[in-house]
Amino acid sequence: MTDKEIILPLAERVLDLSKLPVQEYRKKLWADHQALKKTDKIPVSVYYEGIPKQQWVSMLGKDAVKSVGETAKEIEFFLRRVIWMAENVPDDHIVWPIVKIVAPSIVDQDWGVSMKDHRSDEELGAYAFAAPFKDGIDLTKLKPFTSRVDETALKIKKEKASELTGGLLDVYTFVWNLEYSPFDVAAKMRGLENIMFEPFDNPDKIHGLMDFLLKTFVNHHKIREQNGWINFHADRSGKYQPILEYRVHCAHLPEKFKVDGIKRLEYEWPYLSAQTSSGFGPDMFKEFVQDYYVRMAELFPGKTVYFHGCEPLDQKYEVLKALPNLRRIHVSPWSKVSKAAEVFQGSAVMEVHSHPAKVLMGMSESEMREEIRGLVRDASGFPMDLNLSDIHTVNNNPSQLALWAKVAQEVVN
Repeated sequence: MTDKEIILPLAERVLDLSKLPVQEYRKKLWADHQALKKTDKIPVSVYYEGIPKQQWVSMLGKDAVKSVGETAKEIEFFLRRVIWMAENVPDDHIVWPIVKIVAPSIVDQDWGVSMKDHRSDEELGAYAFAAPFKDGIDLTKLKPFTSRVDETALKIKKEKASELTGGLLDVYTFVWNLEYSPFDVAAKMRGLENIMFEPFDNPDKIHGLMDFLLKTFVNHHKIREQNGWINFHADRSGKYQPILEYRVHCAHLPEKFKVDGIKRLEYEWPYLSAQTSSGFGPDMFKEFVQDYYVRMAELFPGKTVYFHGCEPLDQKYEVLKALPNLRRIHVSPWSKVSKAAEVFQGSAVMEVHSHPAKVLMGMSESEMREEIRGLVRDASGFPMDLNLSDIHTVNNNPSQLALWAKVAQEVVN
């Protein structure tokens, strides 16, 4: 069989699933939810997009991807995951008439210092990062990071994607970028343990490093905007913005875009994170992380900023509340929903997470129900969505994904 003969039936199935009435309900549910409008239920999401490729053997079987071409393989894997989730896991994921591809980019990862890591030869092995500034920060060695989209290669890839799917699906292009976590880059450069001492030993050096990184990140994103390399898409109805990254899912299409049709950086939903700063208390976090992240968050006046933190954030929620344009706040199993509810009081959506390791390592249905009920109770009626995420293994038991989604839906309906 040719690649197109393999992929076309998958595209047809995705198109059929996208036309089900429930998809329109879910679009409005998520879009209203992100807009802090009252909804008739709490949205539920199993974040399958982050499950490592090797784990999909448990869901799709060994050697499930039959295509030969690289673009075809990328598309087939994307479509098979969408279909498997839609047919097996009863969460509130939207099936869009979309195929996602990653734009070919030319990336110069030379910061002026080596950013190499040391990896095991094993497919699932660990890795260690070699900090270039392990003996001290030297700002004179740094130079700005650069990247650009290979427009010629992207045009060819988009045409191929449309051909393989018979033109049935919209081609959703994702442009790789630096994202929005400069402190994590600083920690890699200095070393995680070393950077925890810098506020005491060399505060000026860490401020200098953060200022350099922040300016580099902001300039990088402004260059993306100037060149149209923006991760923003409108759905076929002209009503919604599909968001396939992280757990946003869908938003109402910005009114300004409806008028002029121009893609802007401010329409993206930026993912800010600084998990490597988890050793800082609230005051240090504000000085060495938050005060720099504020300058990035100001780029998004549409209030689309999401702060992610799997680490305990209870003591930092008061600081994070001041982050400009904040719309979503992460509440991990290591943070208290009740504390987030107390601090934010509905000013941001609480992205609440069940404990993925417990769920995937054999949590019973009754235990799931008890945990989820507790999370909903602690939210005190403020906007929240329920998530099963950070799934690094399905433990050869993907039925747990479906069971968790079923129980979560029963609790919130």
